[in-house]
Amino acid sequence: MTERLYDNSRLMTFDANVTACTAEGKYFLITLDRSAFFPEGGGQKGDVGMLGGCEVVDTYDKNGDVVHKCTGPLEVGRKVRGEIDRDVRSRRMQNHSGEHLLMGFIHRKLGYENVGFHLGSEDVTLDLDGVISHDDLRECEMLANRAIADDLPVTISYPDSEALKALEYRSKLEMTENVRIVTIEGVDACACCAPHVSSTGQIGIVKVLSAEKYKGGTRVHILCGTDAFELICRRMDELSALSKLLSAKPGKIFEQTERLLKENNELKCRLSEIEKQKAAALIRSLKNEQRGSFCIFTEGIGDTALREIANQAVLLTDGAAGVFCSNGEGWNYIIASEKLPLKKMSAEINQAVSGRGGGSDKMIQGSCVSDRNTIENYFKTISQF
Repeated sequence: MTERLYDNSRLMTFDANVTACTAEGKYFLITLDRSAFFPEGGGQKGDVGMLGGCEVVDTYDKNGDVVHKCTGPLEVGRKVRGEIDRDVRSRRMQNHSGEHLLMGFIHRKLGYENVGFHLGSEDVTLDLDGVISHDDLRECEMLANRAIADDLPVTISYPDSEALKALEYRSKLEMTENVRIVTIEGVDACACCAPHVSSTGQIGIVKVLSAEKYKGGTRVHILCGTDAFELICRRMDELSALSKLLSAKPGKIFEQTERLLKENNELKCRLSEIEKQKAAALIRSLKNEQRGSFCIFTEGIGDTALREIANQAVLLTDGAAGVFCSNGEGWNYIIASEKLPLKKMSAEINQAVSGRGGGSDKMIQGSCVSDRNTIENYFKTISQF
């Protein structure tokens, strides 16, 4: 059984003896008599780093041993130096301890429990068993950051069964022995197996990113510490670029965007009305005295108006009516028929006009790149199908 050293979360290098080494595919599963590597657990991934010159790509717990998944073998009995990836460990501790801190204030204020936790590559999620309002969540976020400024001690303890009975602490599981309690002084006590910072000041910042209703409660997305700082920098860069694009001061971006969206909607409405008028004029001009297949060419008309033209044009033919609208590279088309099996014919039609698309026997829709003469000549033959 591996002696675990990660209660001292600042211990990033250590010496140990190899107790087993087993090949598994291209990796080697190595156990030690002692290890500061944290194995996956409690919603947090296992530590990575170096062991005896080999890369450790993952760590996990198996039958009481910490298994180090390594890129190379190590001789059993050999004394090796373990080096934990400091940056990865630090970021995970900041996020995990920040989650405890925020959850401590949420629990104190509303009595909610954390029924789900995941420390992912993009953010940290905590699932509450109740619905929290935006104002309450913002207040708890502010309290968490004040506690960071106060640099409160974070301690690890293993209370005996009697002390445990008297202790008020959060836990997802019912446990009675070997319970590891992570305590943030005056804020939170929670059963947890993972490494944590030694004081709240090391968390740096707790930032709530978003929250949504989830399974009758709330899923909260957060980031803490260095990860939060880097995200804020990226978001500030995006806002700066958006500010320049909109020619708006940073504090006026929302106002300017709202104005532009309103103008855009007004333009869309005006364009839609123009398309309707253009389509109506085209429909009024439709003629097909011979009742054969025919096609119409236009430009600057959207799919809805094209479909209305096709619906009217098909009434004038015993074959097929095609409406082709220039798209700059070729044509968008809608072809309609009351007599011909267009779905069955679509492959041959697309081959003839260098297009792609499909639909039903009554109507097919797509795009093509053939020239106008090729399309017109082909439509003279469609009624022969």
